[in-house]
Amino acid sequence: MKKFVLRFCLFLLPVFVLVGFADSFLSENLKKSNNFVKGEYTTWNALYDKKLDSKIIVLGSSRAWLHFNAQMMTDSLQTPVYNIGMDGYNFWFQDYRLKLAMQSRVKPRLIIHSVDVFTLAKRPDLFYPEQFLPYMLGNEELQKVSDGFLGYSAIDYKLPMLRYFGKGKAIIESLKMAAHAKNDAFRNRGFHGNNESWNNDLEKAEKTLGSMEVKIDAPTVKLFEAYLERCRKENIQVVFVNTPEYIEGQDFISNREAIFARYRQYSKRYNIAFLDYSKDPLSYNQKLFYNALHLNKVGAEIFTGKFIGDFRKLDLKY
Repeated sequence: MKKFVLRFCLFLLPVFVLVGFADSFLSENLKKSNNFVKGEYTTWNALYDKKLDSKIIVLGSSRAWLHFNAQMMTDSLQTPVYNIGMDGYNFWFQDYRLKLAMQSRVKPRLIIHSVDVFTLAKRPDLFYPEQFLPYMLGNEELQKVSDGFLGYSAIDYKLPMLRYFGKGKAIIESLKMAAHAKNDAFRNRGFHGNNESWNNDLEKAEKTLGSMEVKIDAPTVKLFEAYLERCRKENIQVVFVNTPEYIEGQDFISNREAIFARYRQYSKRYNIAFLDYSKDPLSYNQKLFYNALHLNKVGAEIFTGKFIGDFRKLDLKY
């Protein structure tokens, strides 16, 4: 029996080695893609490799990485700024990215936090789940954060190659990177300017739903408050920013005012500056948006310039 087990293990050994090599090959090459899953790998690489060089970071969802031109801010403020905004995610994953940023050689001392109606909600599934593929194997922290989202099972974090099944596009992208395919940068210091013109997403949503109430997630609120408390104790400055929203879409969220009242309460409790652009002239100019929540590239650059001026007036130390 012992000989049988030994022979069986020796038989499986080359298979395990091959599977492990294939996993490493796909993951390492997939990390090289600058534009797959909207360029998220470039930000994840900077975080996991602990290469962030910025005492000032921008935190938030798509309204962060699409609205704050970090290169403009770096040039104007004469200090490195990096935008770690994460497409499609609420605070649960924003907090995870912040914790990774705090492990970098240069630790952030000032957080420009783009808050919105969805920050304290929680989506049920993983958005662009392929973005996690290269970093999952053996990553207990990522597993813990993603555990409450539909997308991967615990075994996907334990066994090599299993998570790649059904991820044909990611595999093809990895092979392209291995073959040195053209790989244009999608983001610059975490920022991407969207050149799309106005679409009719708002009109469709209003016609279908009339209005929408955002459900606030209690565990996310608890996590958010713990983050604010942590920043206060560690003397990390936070600035809340509600970036421009197209004025005709602001009434679509029926409990919008209650959500922002909560941010104003946090602002007072933790002595946090809150720059709210919801009634700014930019929010009335449809040409600067591609949908009700997101500025286009021109709008983002105009907004960033305006924000830099307002940020300077706060006279913060960083």
